[in-house]
Amino acid sequence: MPSKFWFIIIIISLVLILSPKPVFSNNYLSCSVRSSCGNISDIGYPFWGLNRPESCGYPGFKLSCSESELEITINSATYRVLAINKASQTLHVSRTDYSENLCPTHLINSTFESETSPFRQNGDSQDIRLYYGCQPLTAPQNLTSIPGISNRFECTINNTNIVGYYVTREFAGTVIGNFLRSCSNSVIIPVPNSQVPSLEEGRDADDLEEAAKIGFQLWWSADDALCNSCVNKGGQCGRNLVSGELKCYCSDGEVCSP
Repeated sequence: MPSKFWFIIIIISLVLILSPKPVFSNNYLSCSVRSSCGNISDIGYPFWGLNRPESCGYPGFKLSCSESELEITINSATYRVLAINKASQTLHVSRTDYSENLCPTHLINSTFESETSPFRQNGDSQDIRLYYGCQPLTAPQNLTSIPGISNRFECTINNTNIVGYYVTREFAGTVIGNFLRSCSNSVIIPVPNSQVPSLEEGRDADDLEEAAKIGFQLWWSADDALCNSCVNKGGQCGRNLVSGELKCYCSDGEVCSP
């Protein structure tokens, strides 16, 4: 029995030593895979999800595909990915929950400015604040006569009828600001700068829905310089899930210097 045991150990050891490395170290092959969803294809690092393992991407860049729509979730808010530009490191996104109406079931802010976030708004958008659960007002108290405030909108959230307003400007410390703070909830969503004048002039809630669908751009930062160096050497970019460091995988399965 002992001799048979050692014979099996020797055979397994020889297989591990003599077998080609890619059979046991497939990080290069895994990270060579490119994802696609809808009309967006050739998706690689820093993105993962779909058919790319987490070890081939960067934290916060997980993608999903829903009815041929590419999506990413950032700080609890889900966005449709309309375009990816690897060269400029930008995403063109729009809020998934505001694609149909202004009253989603869950009210979540769009936030990108935390120190740990790899995403930043790139200056082509402006934050719009929507207020929910407000008291209805009538002339001469009508807020819509003031620049920066739209006509009120109405909708239903969780079987509750809601009166709301959206504003394109800050009204802190004013009578208007005090009124808006009395609303039960508020949410920030970005819209393109090009749409802000029509939101202020048109004063139509449908205009805000359209602006939300157009979306906005985000810059990302995800060790891109190191990854570019790795790719230029013929490698594939990945990540050590324990240390968080970028790893450059060469075609022989070894980790090489980016």
